[in-house]
Amino acid sequence: MFLLRLLIGFVIITQFLACDNLQKKSRFALEKGDLLFQDLDADSISSAIETVTGGANKLSFSHVGIVDLNKNGDTLVLEAISKGVCYTKLSSFLKRSLNKSGKPQVEVGRLNPEFKALIDSALLEGKELIGKAYDDVYVIGDSNYYCSELIYEMFASNKDSIEVFKLNPMSFKDAQTGEYMPFWIDYYKKLGVEIPEGMPGLNPNGMSLSPNIEMVYSYHSENKY
Repeated sequence: MFLLRLLIGFVIITQFLACDNLQKKSRFALEKGDLLFQDLDADSISSAIETVTGGANKLSFSHVGIVDLNKNGDTLVLEAISKGVCYTKLSSFLKRSLNKSGKPQVEVGRLNPEFKALIDSALLEGKELIGKAYDDVYVIGDSNYYCSELIYEMFASNKDSIEVFKLNPMSFKDAQTGEYMPFWIDYYKKLGVEIPEGMPGLNPNGMSLSPNIEMVYSYHSENKY
């Protein structure tokens, strides 16, 4: 009888711990202003971006969007994609980059506390840019926007002049050979413009490594950092 009671107690404790672990896994919730870093692996341009900007994490990010909430409390992603600056449903954003196990190749970055006061004004700035065309030349300062440029400009426009993300010289060369990648040669030739080598810019991988954000959650491993 003692052994039976001991066994029952062990089963109850095991179930309790399993439920507790499940609750801990589900406790993560996105916040307004969170950055969603995405490893697309969907087309040649995503692969080309990842090759010249490769990050230190297991995922190599080729896209980034920022979380916002609408008046109904629905979670949306403000992003710059091929059709321009727009809002995207969170579910659609996550389904865009599923891995072989059906998990979104997305990780979440959260601004450090000293920058959170800038989020509301940055999102208001971003809303004003909805409908702007996608910047397929990847040059900062024109009226078009690529994904990380959009987020940079949203925060750079803040009147407090606090620099959240920094611009760095861009490179379109293969790190191994030091030569321009054939993809980028052909890409810019078709656009009829010179490769903007060395011009200031930023990319999702670089943003994910910023000391001003903390990576807090991984959708593909379903773990907090």
